[in-house]
Amino acid sequence: MTMRPSGEPLSTEPADEEDLPWVAVRPDNGPSRSLLIKGSPLIAIGALRMGLMMARGRGTSAGSGPTGLVVGLLAVLFPLLCMVLLNGLRWANAGIRLEDGVLTVRDRWNRRVLHAPVSSVTGVHTIKAPFDGSHNSRIVITSRSHKPVLVDPRLWDADGLHRLWQGLGLSFQDHGFLTWPLLRKRFPGIALPWRHVHIAVSTLLIVLGCIAYIALIVNLPFLL
Repeated sequence: MTMRPSGEPLSTEPADEEDLPWVAVRPDNGPSRSLLIKGSPLIAIGALRMGLMMARGRGTSAGSGPTGLVVGLLAVLFPLLCMVLLNGLRWANAGIRLEDGVLTVRDRWNRRVLHAPVSSVTGVHTIKAPFDGSHNSRIVITSRSHKPVLVDPRLWDADGLHRLWQGLGLSFQDHGFLTWPLLRKRFPGIALPWRHVHIAVSTLLIVLGCIAYIALIVNLPFLL
């Protein structure tokens, strides 16, 4: 089976369930890991500047000494550690497995978001939707026994996905760009990321959360 340059599968003939191979697809944390590595110098400088500013004070604001230095460093490092933890959970728990004629997809929390016999899988579809403000491709797996499942190929090992599509031998359909209402209509019951569907509200909540976090960090040294 051939693949598109973006890693999406092209149409192929169905395979017999008895001949299905064992395939395990591992998560790919490469994109986020690369981003963290590239941004690590800026993160380190930002953490140091924040700690020194809180320790020495600025303008008419008094510094909080060593406590402010520690809190300032942790204020920058804490979100970074949370991101690393989430990536670690995904690496440890998430996976796509084709075994004994059953297709299983697990998320970062080790929940089975799809567990269906290959015989009940009705299709694999490529779509484009306004994720993260862009129109990056996603793959939707549909079946008679489960709700449609959305897969982001960028977050999975490309070679593993290639073997999975080859093993399934299903026909793929390209639906092109779909708005959120049309995507829900085309694939009833599909679970969509809330922050993507409600981008304005989620952005506002993130901004308010950042403001509250900064206010807490600035006042925390004086409360300890």
